Amino acid sequence: MKIYKHLDEHIETYLSSILLVFFSILCIVQVVMRYIFNESLTWSEELSRYAFVWFVYTSASYAVKYQRHVKFNFLVNLLKKLSPIYSQFLKLIALLLWIGFLIFLDVYSINLVIDQYHTKQVSPANQIPMFIVYLGVPLGAFLMTFRVVQHIVYEVKELKAYFLKESH
Repeated sequence: MKIYKHLDEHIETYLSSILLVFFSILCIVQVVMRYIFNESLTWSEELSRYAFVWFVYTSASYAVKYQRHVKFNFLVNLLKKLSPIYSQFLKLIALLLWIGFLIFLDVYSINLVIDQYHTKQVSPANQIPMFIVYLGVPLGAFLMTFRVVQHIVYEVKELKAYFLKESH
């Protein structure tokens, strides 16, 4: 249980940090090779691009966890002033729409990974199987789905507490 709680709190941080450091090192190596040694490394450019794609999707999950995505809060804030319960319902509806989109993204990205696996396509410079490269999308989408479900559970508990308080 302790390990689960630790991973729940830090998995996106660990993954994003490792990928960002890896991406940065590859970019620095590429710059040094080009400007100091007048040589270019094709493998580092390709690998850094793939690391950055994975970084974006794991960081998106981090943003979901801490509610840092860009969102339009005008209506939520207006409703909060009128009645907090309407604001809570609107948040819940937005989360349910979001989960619908993420499930769509999960399904189609998994199908894309399966297709890449069956075609056995590899990257040009590093010969990395492309299904591994594409795996970053369903991984990020799955992590985002998990985080949105956590927010939905929280909002439902808040609504339940509100109605229990109102009934007494």
